[in-house]
Amino acid sequence: MKQPLYQQILNDLKADITAGTYLPEDKLPTELELSERYGVSRITSKRALVELENEGMIYRLRGKGSFVCAKDGLTAEKTVAKTDILFIMPFPHNAGLGDYTQGMLRCLEETSYRLQVQPHQYLSSTDVAEIVAQYAGIIYYPTNNSSDLELLYGLHLNALPTVLLDKEFESLPFSAVVADNQQGGFEATQHLIAQGHQQVAFVSTEHLGEVSSVRERYFGYMKALHAAGATQPIHLKKTGTEEVSVYLEQVTRQLLDQGITGVIAENDIIAIQLINTMKQMGYQVPADFAVVGFDNIQAASLLEPSLTTISQKFEEMGTIASQTLLAEISQPTQVKEKHIVPVELIVRKSSQIESGG
Repeated sequence: MKQPLYQQILNDLKADITAGTYLPEDKLPTELELSERYGVSRITSKRALVELENEGMIYRLRGKGSFVCAKDGLTAEKTVAKTDILFIMPFPHNAGLGDYTQGMLRCLEETSYRLQVQPHQYLSSTDVAEIVAQYAGIIYYPTNNSSDLELLYGLHLNALPTVLLDKEFESLPFSAVVADNQQGGFEATQHLIAQGHQQVAFVSTEHLGEVSSVRERYFGYMKALHAAGATQPIHLKKTGTEEVSVYLEQVTRQLLDQGITGVIAENDIIAIQLINTMKQMGYQVPADFAVVGFDNIQAASLLEPSLTTISQKFEEMGTIASQTLLAEISQPTQVKEKHIVPVELIVRKSSQIESGG
């Protein structure tokens, strides 16, 4: 039976290393050079190098290349590479989420570990073997509860210390650091009820089954309604393929038609867009509708009217995520934990009419 093409490259490189053609710390041909030499795709040449790395004969450094390991399998370069910690952040341009990074850096500054921040798209061009070879551990912020399940399970199979941020996966044995989303949803709803709103709706574009953080916020909303003896929950969810702007116009009309005056939005971004839509349609916030968001992003305090919101402690969550990861790196058998970080209701103008004299 004819051997796979990558196997031929693998066997040739093994033979050259064993024969001393390539000595410890020597750089091997690149993926491109090997693909041209053997007349194969870069995927094939890359697999040969990854297999060689998995067998402990070489190590790979991003942007530098592949190098022959010393006989003991350890080198100064390789040790440095394994002190890198990867943080996958889905929204790199969201200024508020940068506080996660600040918390991580604060935790790592007294250690030998370095933080490497990459956008979510990085995972689509990087396989499990590369991540395991290059990083000591990973902090992963999923976009939803079905994001990269295959890759995450691959990290688990390869025993790479991994901590989830903002969401948790019940079927994956990873530690997680999450905000107390349910308590946040409860306090936001309780606040609107205390302001005299008889009907309060929950507005979301995300499917509750896909995003655990939004689901927990909705459960907190339901819990507060129940505690107040209020009517059935009113969930105005986006179910079609329409643009968000169109959906929010529809939401505003539904609120008006049903006499709903209080709104909990799944996050600050949707809350801000909803308030702007309401203003464009000729309505006033909070005179006509009171709106509460979730996250306390920077724009929340700059909006007119300023947005009442649930503040997540992003920096503290980043610090806890790093502390948890470092503990699992030093003790791989450590029991996985779920850390729930308290939230805080920040009351601003969007939900509270100032009393006049």
